[in-house]
Amino acid sequence: MWFAVVSLSVMHILSISYGPRWLFYATKPLPTILLTAIVLLNPTSLENYTVAIALGLLLSSLGDIFLMLPKERFRAGLGCFVLVQVLYSYAFALTFEHYTHWLLLLAILLLGSIIYLLLLPNLKKEKWTIAIYLIVILFMIFNAIEAWQTSEFKAMVFAGVGAIIFVLSDLVLAIDRFRASSDFSRHVVMFTYYTAQLLIALSAILMI
Repeated sequence: MWFAVVSLSVMHILSISYGPRWLFYATKPLPTILLTAIVLLNPTSLENYTVAIALGLLLSSLGDIFLMLPKERFRAGLGCFVLVQVLYSYAFALTFEHYTHWLLLLAILLLGSIIYLLLLPNLKKEKWTIAIYLIVILFMIFNAIEAWQTSEFKAMVFAGVGAIIFVLSDLVLAIDRFRASSDFSRHVVMFTYYTAQLLIALSAILMI
């Protein structure tokens, strides 16, 4: 199934420029759906972690569908990804006992505030929805890095790197949507998005 995940991801990225449109729509949610199945077929000793990651991947595929509809359901899609980040945060927090890197949290919040202020002039009616999403994804990346640094599970390195790439993907998407668009931004967004989801899935599959 790994070959199918990679192949479908590449097909979707290529379809952004070359089409056909049916291939673009068909392939976008399939990699995360397959990753959901892979995670569920490889249970680990930390069952709640596996379930939370699988649910996050499944909700991601639903969010992908909302965001690619001809009449885009932006808030519905963003709502799905808010839940995704909550699930991922919960999963990562299961792997360590105490928070220790408080300076890291302050640095993440400061960076997030700067990004939000740069986007704010163009957010218009979406300023509160973006603010909520930003808060939950910042908490997600904090939990992921905390788990990476303090958890006894070595597989959390995949979660930490995956979370960082996920944030970079969303940052490129936000810049493209609310600041300045480019011809290749969607390609970058999807490449980093699929990479992040694959790494987060691996954190569940390889956890021992």
